[in-house]
Amino acid sequence: MKNLLLYSVLASIVIFSGCGGDSSCCKADLAEKAAGIPPVAAITGIDNPTVIALGQSIEANGIASSDRDGNIVKYEWMVDGQKVSTTKTSTFTFNEAGDHELCLKVYDNDNNPSANVECRTIKVLGKNANTPVTPTAVITLSDENNLAPWSLHKFLCDASHDNDTLGTDPEIVSCQWDIQSYTINADGNEVPYRSCTADVMSGKQVHICPKATKIVAKLTVVDNDGQRSSTTKVYNLK
Repeated sequence: MKNLLLYSVLASIVIFSGCGGDSSCCKADLAEKAAGIPPVAAITGIDNPTVIALGQSIEANGIASSDRDGNIVKYEWMVDGQKVSTTKTSTFTFNEAGDHELCLKVYDNDNNPSANVECRTIKVLGKNANTPVTPTAVITLSDENNLAPWSLHKFLCDASHDNDTLGTDPEIVSCQWDIQSYTINADGNEVPYRSCTADVMSGKQVHICPKATKIVAKLTVVDNDGQRSSTTKVYNLK
């Protein structure tokens, strides 16, 4: 009987000294453990390495950067170690031939710097270099300043251009799209909502769905000597 009573007491201690899966103390413990987790920097929109001509501009995007316990509030772009921009999406122009390093570091809402520094090598060729150069992908959205529920728009790649004199006309031979809408679900999280890729590739106009909060458009172009380049553009709707 004594052993049974002792076992019952010990079991009670184990049961009531722990936290249930949904208890407030467990949530507090998890929040405490999660606090201070550094964010992760990620670059999209350009390849590694990216080959461009002297004086050519490229656009890089930090939209894929993430933070497990908060939000990204600051973007720090560096070229060859020098800070040059603090916006999520930035355009960079290179006026000196050779290899350059483009890097991104981000900070979260707790002012924690990213655990990594994401980098891309940019190879800048001289103007007269007889070497294939990647084209420049440029996204254009018709009537961009009037985005509203059910409004009709068309994604265009007409402004994209080649950056070398190799190959034959036309300069850009292929435009490949990846268009994704996002919405807010019942839990308050932003989730994929509708893919517009088929509409865009068939040349149809796309409408802005009423529940859409954001559209992310990625364009990949191929030039007349087989070089390709991509760019990403984000349209916030609400």
